Amino acid sequence: MLTPQEVSEHAFAKAGFGGYNMAMVDEFLDQLTEDYTTLYKENAALKSKMKVLVDKVEEYRSTEDAMRKTLLTAQKMADDMVKEAEEKRASLVSHAEEEARKRVSGLRQEVEAEQLRLTAAQNATAAYVAKLKELYQHELDYMNSLSQLTPSAPKAPDPVVTAVQDIEASVQRIVEEEQEDLEDTKELPTEELDAEISEEKPGGLYGELTATFLDRDGETERKMKVNPERRAADRAEGAPSAEEPTKRLNIDLEHLQFGKDYEIK
Repeated sequence: MLTPQEVSEHAFAKAGFGGYNMAMVDEFLDQLTEDYTTLYKENAALKSKMKVLVDKVEEYRSTEDAMRKTLLTAQKMADDMVKEAEEKRASLVSHAEEEARKRVSGLRQEVEAEQLRLTAAQNATAAYVAKLKELYQHELDYMNSLSQLTPSAPKAPDPVVTAVQDIEASVQRIVEEEQEDLEDTKELPTEELDAEISEEKPGGLYGELTATFLDRDGETERKMKVNPERRAADRAEGAPSAEEPTKRLNIDLEHLQFGKDYEIK
């Protein structure tokens, strides 16, 4: 490409006849040189700018490649992380499900074992209660058989009725004796009657009744003293006493244990 200096210094050969006007050619060359100089400078500036832009583009291109590689690496890392997370999640879920199945199976076995223990405890308790009832019924039958074999003790007489009967008998006896004495008095002389009256007991009829009643009470007291010895002998022989209540078998079912802590022996 011609430079502006080469354009301005270019010389044309002169023709002898029919040539160009030299002044017009020089004027045109001057104008062309000026315009060409401007275009040349602009072209040089544009080339320099283009070179800078090309360098920038190359730089950006290299940066783009690096960024692309970085993005690809990040994408790959993200994909690997997602894949690893998915695998870990699947492993955790599978492990949790397996643990849950084992736990449920263990709990079911424990429930079944506890149910069997409860059933066994209920059966053992029912058998124990039935045995206690049988023993209780056996004791009742034994006590009933003893009461049938042993004669019932005679009922103690009422002391009030006995005392009244004794008083009536004593009064009747004294009245009869008095009647006999009156009959004998009619037959005795007067001196013997006075002597018999002087020997009469103090208190008269009341004194005799009181003495008789006291003698009767003494006999009753002696009988009461003998009865405890007889009752003790009856107890030693195994005969049930009328004063002793029949013993009952107390069954305590409140402390029976059920559940996990109950041990069947």
